[in-house]
Amino acid sequence: MNFELKNCTTCFVIQENKILLGLKKRGYGVEKWNGFGGKVDANETILQGAIREMQEECNITPTKLKFVGLIKYTLPKLKMISLSHQFIVSEFEGSIQESEEMRPQWFEFKDIPFQDMWCENHIWYGDLLKQNYFYGEYTMDGPQNLYSSMNRIVEREELIQLQKQLSNKLLE
Repeated sequence: MNFELKNCTTCFVIQENKILLGLKKRGYGVEKWNGFGGKVDANETILQGAIREMQEECNITPTKLKFVGLIKYTLPKLKMISLSHQFIVSEFEGSIQESEEMRPQWFEFKDIPFQDMWCENHIWYGDLLKQNYFYGEYTMDGPQNLYSSMNRIVEREELIQLQKQLSNKLLE
């Protein structure tokens, strides 16, 4: 069975012990809290897509991003593989604002609303919050149906190699 590959990004603004999440207001994953991101356009690098998505979804321009994770989502019902590039944003320009797609809100690490997020998020968020480099593979159909999971901490060099191996897009 042939699956379409989509490169995506998810950005997380982290400052001190707080994380900025957005409540999805429409589309796939509606009513779920998540980072900010989406599909990378044909003419963009992964990094360019990450910056554009943050501008569109919460009106800020990241000025310091760190590529920390790569998650391969296999979505059998959609016949799609979503390769999600995870970034931590530590500096940005602009003023955080709600958009048509996302409602941003700060959360203390201890108050992250996992019950209102995609079902696999609790597996890899610990690595994200510790700013570990990580790689994960998840097979699922929608926000609540997880069939298999694997997540592991990797070295930065391995993360870059995995990105080159799995993606058809340049990181930068």
